[in-house]
Amino acid sequence: MYCRLVLEGRRYDAIIDASVIVTVVALGVVAAGLLRSPESAVAERDSSIVSEPIEYPVDIPGCSEVEPPPSSEGERVSWSSLGGSSPSYDNPAYSWLTSSKAGAMSAAVLAALPGDVTVELAAPSQSLTFQPVDDLGGAAPDGFEPSTSARGELARADSSAYASIDVRPSDTGVPACVAGALDARTTELDGTVIDTNDGWYEFDGNRTHFRSATAYHPDGTLVTANLTTDNTSAEFPMETSELALVAALPELRVTVLAPVGTPGPRQDCSVTSDENGTVADIRAESVEAANDALTITWESIPDAPPLNRPIGSLVPGYYGSGVCADLEVVGTDIGISISVSGGAALPVALDPYDPENAYGPVVEFRTLPDGSVVESYDADIVNSMTSEDGTTQLARSVTVTRPSGVQVSVRSTVDLARTQYAPMVLPEPLPFEILDAVAQAPIAQWP
Repeated sequence: MYCRLVLEGRRYDAIIDASVIVTVVALGVVAAGLLRSPESAVAERDSSIVSEPIEYPVDIPGCSEVEPPPSSEGERVSWSSLGGSSPSYDNPAYSWLTSSKAGAMSAAVLAALPGDVTVELAAPSQSLTFQPVDDLGGAAPDGFEPSTSARGELARADSSAYASIDVRPSDTGVPACVAGALDARTTELDGTVIDTNDGWYEFDGNRTHFRSATAYHPDGTLVTANLTTDNTSAEFPMETSELALVAALPELRVTVLAPVGTPGPRQDCSVTSDENGTVADIRAESVEAANDALTITWESIPDAPPLNRPIGSLVPGYYGSGVCADLEVVGTDIGISISVSGGAALPVALDPYDPENAYGPVVEFRTLPDGSVVESYDADIVNSMTSEDGTTQLARSVTVTRPSGVQVSVRSTVDLARTQYAPMVLPEPLPFEILDAVAQAPIAQWP
C-alpha cells in the first residue's frame, strides 16, 4: 500500500516532506505533492495544520528577489492510498537506481555524518539505507516524481531527530525564492543550488520542528534532507551547514555511477520468535558479542565456504528484539540465514503419530549436555519452499534453544533450477555439520 498526504496550495511546499515523515512514515514511503482537486482523493479527512507565521516583505540571503507567500485560503488536507508492485532495485523503469548505486549512496551519507553523530540501532530500512523506488505504474498521480529515500534516527549529545534523505531525478529546475519556503540560498562552485530552512508546524495540535536542506544539482538531481523532532527545545543533532553538506554530496546525483564492485545495501531480515521486546531493547554490545561469537565459530569450521559478507553481520529485525543476517555463499545459489532472539521456551518433540504433524518436514530433536534443545530438519523437494521471485528452493535448518531462552536459528537454502527434473541430482544446501556449529555459537544471553 502506498500512502500520500497532500495539501492544496503552494504555501506548504517547504514543510510537506517533513510532515509526512513524521505523520505517516510507519505506513511506508510517502509522495509529497500538490492536489488541485481534493475531491479526487481516495480517502479524505479534514485536519488542521498551523505553520510558523511568515514575514513579508523579507530579505533572504542568496536571493535577488523574494516572491510573496501564496494565499492559504481554502487549503485542505487530503489522504490517498495507492497500490503498487513490490519495490526492488535494478528496476528497468528506474534504471538510475541500481543495487550498487543504492549501496554507494548509503555509504556516502554515512561517511558524511559528523563523527559524533550516531545512527540509532535499527533495521537497515531505518538506518539511512536507500530503499528501492516504489513502482506505482499506471497508478502514479500526475506530477509524481519517483524517488529513493533513506531514513533513520540520529543522535548527538542530548539531541536527537528523525532524518529522511530523498533523492530523485527532476526536471522542475531551481524554483523562485518564496517567503516562508526557505531561510537562505547558496550556490556552490559546481552549480549546485542549496536551499535551507528551519521552522515548525502543528498537525492536529502537535508541534513538530524541522530543519531541511534541499539541493538542486546541475544534472537535475533533487535531494531533500530533512530532520524533524517534537522536542520542545528544537535542538537538532546536525547544524544546518552539516545537513546541507549531505544534500550536496556528488555521490547522490542520479547520473553518477557507483564504483565497480560496490556491494548492494543491507536489506531487512526476519526473526521468528515468541519474545515480546522491541528494537529499543537491543544493546549494541550484545550485537557485537553475538557477531564475535559467530565469527569465531565460523573461523573454526574446516573448509568453511566464502560468504558475500562476514558471518558476524547481524542487524536488528524490523520487529521485535531479535537480530538476523541473510548471507550468500560466493559463486553459488546457496544462501544462509541466521537469527538470534531471546525469551524462547524449550521446545517439546512433536508426536509423529499425530495427524496434525503428518505434513511438512520431519523435525529431529536432541538435547545437549547443558540442557539446550536442538531441532533440525531437511526440506526435500516434496516440502520445498518458494522464494519471493518464485524460485523453488530446498532448505535445511538447525535451531538451538538454550535454557536461558536464547534461540539461534540457522537455515540454508539452495535454488532448484526449473530445468532439473527427475531423475536428477538435487543441489545441496550447506551441510548439517556447518549449520549445527553456527547454531551452537556461544551466545549465552540475549539481548
